[in-house]
Amino acid sequence: MNSNTSAPKLSDDVINQIKNFPYSHDDHADLTEEQTSLIDELIPNEELRERYKEHGLCEECSQPNTSWKWCQSCNSKHFQQDFNKWTSGNKEIDEFIQKFQLNATRYEEVLEWIPYEKFSDIEYLAKGGFGTVHKAKWIDGRIYRWDIDQNKWGRDINENIVLKCLNNSQNLYYGFFTRGMYSSLYLLLILYL
Repeated sequence: MNSNTSAPKLSDDVINQIKNFPYSHDDHADLTEEQTSLIDELIPNEELRERYKEHGLCEECSQPNTSWKWCQSCNSKHFQQDFNKWTSGNKEIDEFIQKFQLNATRYEEVLEWIPYEKFSDIEYLAKGGFGTVHKAKWIDGRIYRWDIDQNKWGRDINENIVLKCLNNSQNLYYGFFTRGMYSSLYLLLILYL
């Protein structure tokens, strides 16, 4: 499922030479001309070079992050370790969510199955053609990074969201999500206030 298995990687020698250089998300992210030249020389792969300059190195594998504090390769492994800890009750939906998790290059691309009990302060807002809309607090909040020190997902706790409850959702099938709609599925299921 993960397309990142054959991605180019930095050598240990390159990592050791650049690991302490600043990157754009640092507060003091000004590379010297010498550092820039060294990076350009040591990292001939343009994608890796730009990822390193923009997002720095992963704290776990020391490869360039794919986004701010996000390493697709490492996070895919963390998601895989949790696959047996949740289910929507629908195999096709579970596989759909898992595919997104494995391929997420940044936290905004992550889909999760969230059990109803993980929401609080649920209030009805309106009824629409396909279901009802509610506002609520997501107790655990969305994943935004892997916390290497605590060995768990870092989350935005008690986020205010909008829930779209779909009529007859137990009858959803994979094709429902793949007919030009999956790019906006995240917004369909949960909207942030």
